[in-house]
Amino acid sequence: MKIFRRKSLIASSGLVMALSLLSAQVSAQAPAQVSAQAPSAPTVAAEPRVAPVAATATGTGAVSPYAQSGPRNLIKRLQDTYIGSTDNADHSQGHLLHVGTPDAGATKFRSFLRFDVSRLTGAHISKAYVRLYNSFVPAADCGKNPWFGVYRVAEPWNESTITWANQPTVGEGVGVNFGVGHPSTGCEDQPNPFLPDESKGILRVDVTEMVRAWTRPDTDTPNYGIRLSGSEGAPNPSTGVTGYHDFCSMNPTGATQDRACTKSYFAPTLEVEFNSGATPLITGNEYGPPYAGGYPVATEALEFLDSGNPSVWPDSKPYQRWLPDAYHSVEDASLKGADWKGGTSHKLRPGGVYGKQVLVTGDGASGFVGVIPYPALSGYHWAVNVKGAGEPGDLHGVELLPDGGVVAAFAGTQTVTGKIELYSREQGRPGSWSGAPVQSIPLNSAHEVLYEPVPDGGGFVWALGGLELLRFPYDTATKRLGDPDRFPLPENPKGEGAWGHDLTPVYGNPDRFWVGGNAGVAQFSKSGAANCHTEDDPAKWPALDQVNQVPNGVNHWCTDLANPLANSRTMLNSVGNDPVTGRVATTCSKNCGLGNLNPDGSYSYTTSWIEIVGPSDGKTAHRWSENSKHYKATWGVAAYQ
Repeated sequence: MKIFRRKSLIASSGLVMALSLLSAQVSAQAPAQVSAQAPSAPTVAAEPRVAPVAATATGTGAVSPYAQSGPRNLIKRLQDTYIGSTDNADHSQGHLLHVGTPDAGATKFRSFLRFDVSRLTGAHISKAYVRLYNSFVPAADCGKNPWFGVYRVAEPWNESTITWANQPTVGEGVGVNFGVGHPSTGCEDQPNPFLPDESKGILRVDVTEMVRAWTRPDTDTPNYGIRLSGSEGAPNPSTGVTGYHDFCSMNPTGATQDRACTKSYFAPTLEVEFNSGATPLITGNEYGPPYAGGYPVATEALEFLDSGNPSVWPDSKPYQRWLPDAYHSVEDASLKGADWKGGTSHKLRPGGVYGKQVLVTGDGASGFVGVIPYPALSGYHWAVNVKGAGEPGDLHGVELLPDGGVVAAFAGTQTVTGKIELYSREQGRPGSWSGAPVQSIPLNSAHEVLYEPVPDGGGFVWALGGLELLRFPYDTATKRLGDPDRFPLPENPKGEGAWGHDLTPVYGNPDRFWVGGNAGVAQFSKSGAANCHTEDDPAKWPALDQVNQVPNGVNHWCTDLANPLANSRTMLNSVGNDPVTGRVATTCSKNCGLGNLNPDGSYSYTTSWIEIVGPSDGKTAHRWSENSKHYKATWGVAAYQ
């Protein structure tokens, strides 16, 4: 039991790009056959104002990997600047990128951007967008959507030495129309302080073909970045539009400069959806290696891993990282707390009252609980900190209710009773939050919670404790949990408590949950309508003798797993299946054979390994760093069941 804690013109060619760290990526439609037994200790032009949503596998709710350029992510921002026809100055450190002409062609501006996509070489690129934030258009253009072009650069350049005279040539491009005003025009965008992706100044330009050309293993199209340019002559005689823009640069400003460019999310960003069908694995990691260049310093983070070919993780590493800090537009430091450890519980969910898909996550050590826009991963719909004075830091599980409320599970300690707590939508509103629950219910060693919608409205909240599984009716009128039904967990073969740790849907079978704990792995039938206990090994949980000791046990506690290797370890922290491939991912710790060691040589409650079990046979263990410290790993599936 764990206690704490985003118009074709001209073409050109170039040099072959270096092979990517992801060149070994393969489709996840059918997992490769692996050894039947894992080692006990393995060795080492889009609609501009609508955010794209990562693709799903039809009918499953599973998302595909969706990477954004940024520090410690798969895609890196390299350089950006603008050049002017009337000066040769170095503008690489400016906070704005000028495009077009503000004075009928007397002065012309063009901007250049470059991103490192080398680690995507060989990956299947589904969609790619360059995301920009429009900080200014002149008053005459207010709301008139001036034209500008996004072109592939065909020659090398350097942000500190590029000038109008030595600027590189360009190849094919994409034409778009966009315009948002500035304070002086009276029609400016008002950036959303808590949900920056919902700001009207956000523009996404489809650059899929460019990124595909850059990332082909045998490409003859080197990546020299892109050029932004607009109309560079007199205003259009019929509309008066000049085509001048200012976009935020990769250098966010301070509060005393252009207020629209203060948020990191408004920096030019490349968003790429890749390897469709390779459902991401999401995991908190207490290990945070330092990043060259500053942000972030060695910081724990929530990580997103492409599951298409886990054997390349040591080279590819997480394609995306997130934490509740100012960089990700969570600027209230009291929400993150002082002891953030990467996240203990993390699930993708339908947005419910919040609209689009969301990430709901909680961190035991710090007490942070938040509902985060996905795939934007910037700002928040809802957030509180539940670690008050004297709290033991024992938050283990969180779940989003469709009405915007959140349920959390607290494990307790030897001196503090575990509990289930309910928080309303109102108390987590951005800008004003309260960590005091509206309802608290005792539950010994509570570790995880799940919401089950029902066809006629409303639903149930399921809660896993150390010794029992509870089903609470959720009253949508009163917004409270009712009296629960209780389902005892079978004891382990030694006659001891099973000590539940994880509760997840069995995607593909809405009658079942995965249950993982100290004793092992089982499935629970909600209906109890079928005899599903098939395990005849009395030394393996849940054994028939122990199942027979709980009410209707053989009909609730199921061992008919498609691959029995999913239940080949004890001390399970997490278990769940990918609805696309049928694979099962687990993490275990302490003395399961994969647990990390503490400095004193004792086992910890974290692991560097994620085990992946085939849909019918085989099991392998994977990690991206021997220093990783994971608790749970969950599949990126935006569905309740």
